[in-house]
Amino acid sequence: MSEENTQLNLLLKKTSQENTQLNLHLENAKAANEHQLSILFSNKMGFLWRFCNRDTLQCSRCPPGWTEHASRCFILSHEAKKWENARMECLDYGGDLAMVWNKEDQAFLTNLTFQYVQQNPSEYFHSAWIGLQDMVKEGTFFWVNGDTIKWNVIYWRDQEPNNAMASWDTSQAGQDCVAIVPPTRIGTKDWLNSWDDIICMGRRHYICEITAIILG
Repeated sequence: MSEENTQLNLLLKKTSQENTQLNLHLENAKAANEHQLSILFSNKMGFLWRFCNRDTLQCSRCPPGWTEHASRCFILSHEAKKWENARMECLDYGGDLAMVWNKEDQAFLTNLTFQYVQQNPSEYFHSAWIGLQDMVKEGTFFWVNGDTIKWNVIYWRDQEPNNAMASWDTSQAGQDCVAIVPPTRIGTKDWLNSWDDIICMGRRHYICEITAIILG
């Protein structure tokens, strides 16, 4: 009986040790989970703060400096970059280069470039990159989300796209990226036809878009 008691005590001791280790493991897992949730909450709050005025604590559907259109927020850059670098900037915002899904989008973006030129008359402004390119296959244009352009939503300038080669382009890759060239006037005939294919290595302003947040 004494030997059985000894074995039973050893078993109970071992079980107690295993329970202690299990509880310790659970506590560590809980702490790690809480830490991860804290990071996620912090990141989410950091993202949401972009849409708010920290002084007044008033929030809007778009960050300060952005303009809302069709439940999306847009901003036209003040600096010029190559197409790929411009896209990276937009991705860092949590969005992408602007895309055109209908006539209203095209009118909004074209007007955005027109207004920029009007407000910055002393600044050189040729055009602004959007999220359209034909890098994979010449003449087959894709938006940055992978969709092709719709047959009824095409707004090329006269004699564009022409894939013209530039003497300074040693790669001779041609014009594979698309930008919006601002019109001289708004509302005139063909003013919406503002797309121009341009060498992607050229530096242009660019338009980013993100999804507007839902308030309330």
